[in-house]
Amino acid sequence: MKIRAGLAFAIFTLVAACGEVAAQAPATAPASDLAAARQAIAAAGGHVSTGSAASGVNAGSPTKCNAAGTQFVEARVGTVTDDAGGTWAVPAAVHPGDPGTDLFNDCTGGGLNAGYAAQLHTVVIDPDGVEITALIHGDNYFELYVNGTFVCRDPIAFTPFNSTACRFKAKYPITYALRAVDWEEHLGVGMEYDRYNVGDGGIVAHFSDGTTTDASWKAETFYLAPLDNTTCLKIGAMGARESSACSIKPACASSARAATCQAVHFAEPADWAAPAFNDASWPAATVYTRAQFGPKDAYTKLEKEFGDARFVWSRNIKIDNLVLLRKTVAAH
Repeated sequence: MKIRAGLAFAIFTLVAACGEVAAQAPATAPASDLAAARQAIAAAGGHVSTGSAASGVNAGSPTKCNAAGTQFVEARVGTVTDDAGGTWAVPAAVHPGDPGTDLFNDCTGGGLNAGYAAQLHTVVIDPDGVEITALIHGDNYFELYVNGTFVCRDPIAFTPFNSTACRFKAKYPITYALRAVDWEEHLGVGMEYDRYNVGDGGIVAHFSDGTTTDASWKAETFYLAPLDNTTCLKIGAMGARESSACSIKPACASSARAATCQAVHFAEPADWAAPAFNDASWPAATVYTRAQFGPKDAYTKLEKEFGDARFVWSRNIKIDNLVLLRKTVAAH
């Protein structure tokens, strides 16, 4: 009886374990659905890659933090190859330009920088323009463009979280453009940390002319991951990408299955930040609550300065990793 009981227990354990594996296995879909999804993505200019990139290279960010106890992860950029043989920088290539002035930086700085205003320098876009200061906090990385001209970038692309100030001179109408990236540690599959966490993005900005991030901005995504397959991604009539139906915890999100994760890439238009760029097909930015964004000290210690600026992103704060945002202001 003891042998039979032990055998029964062993069989039960094996069945339970197999059930757990089955429950966690990557979702499957009919071949016809998979093919149709790929065709729709290709028709919209998208490309699909599978699996992660190599370790990559430093993304122009610190390689260590001075302060003890900070949650530091070095930001790196990798390269993946899509199904057609094209290559993509993941999560995004970075602009090598001005990192702006620290508002809050507890990695290579001393935390809150009360004297930031005296340290600003002005990027002159139009000599007869208006001088404007931008305060920006991104999870995790941003680049600011004004009237098509690069102004500044985030000096810390991953963690710890920081905030940055930039000043520029430009004429109205002004087109504000933010290139925002939710960084990743497992390059090419949109996940971070040893637990293969699917991170979330977000950005908030306040400009001294009264412009703030809100639902009046346009936002489109250009890199989506991780996905078990691409059938969850819907392509709109004008090519807009809708990933709301994609799982925020796909079955492939683990060390054992990350190699099966897929990502979708779209090329960033060369003139996307220019005033003449037509963003009519882009969806409106989605506003997220404080609870959804989960702000840290880099924002909370400057909350008064950010005023009524809202936390914004595309329609999926988890899966959409590279988001371009635009807003044109006629005058003030």
